[in-house]
Amino acid sequence: MSTLSTSLLRGLSKFPTPIFGNLATATAWGSRKSTGLRRASPWGLPAVVGLLWFVWPAVDEEWKIEMGFETDPAAAAKAAAAAKAAEPVELSDEATDKVMAAHKPDAEPEVVLTADEKAVLKAVAAGDYSLLEKEWDSFTLKAMNPEDDDDDDDDDDDDDEDEEEEEEGEGEGEGEEEGEEEEEEDDDE
Repeated sequence: MSTLSTSLLRGLSKFPTPIFGNLATATAWGSRKSTGLRRASPWGLPAVVGLLWFVWPAVDEEWKIEMGFETDPAAAAKAAAAAKAAEPVELSDEATDKVMAAHKPDAEPEVVLTADEKAVLKAVAAGDYSLLEKEWDSFTLKAMNPEDDDDDDDDDDDDDEDEEEEEEGEGEGEGEEEGEEEEEEDDDE
């Protein structure tokens, strides 16, 4: 068995490694450097704290939440909203009475009609709308202002046509210039 372990160690010591060449050289270097590790050990904790002092702010917040180093603010907000929603609502006695009486219809206030309104109601009940037609005609006259042009759509269409004519005029001018240049070239030949 000892020959097997010796041959295994001899084979592993020849295993290639970067920087050192083989595993035997890397092991020898590591064992020599580890003897000085005892002198540097008091600086281990300050070195780790100093490194984290600069590196920790750069670590992704989602990773910190996923690893449990920080709490998720969205989950905390949802939990607070759920806790608030679970609290019972307390109403005053007056508010409770209003809620309990909300489905009951209130007594309708009595409408007082003037003499003219009563006359119009009687005429409409008899089928005579002549009193209302007078009001409709007066409203129509008041609503119409002959000086005001309400036909905005036609104005917009006219503006669009004017713009198209201006664009066509610009395009024609460009074409004329090109034609003149072609004529000049023909004259030169």
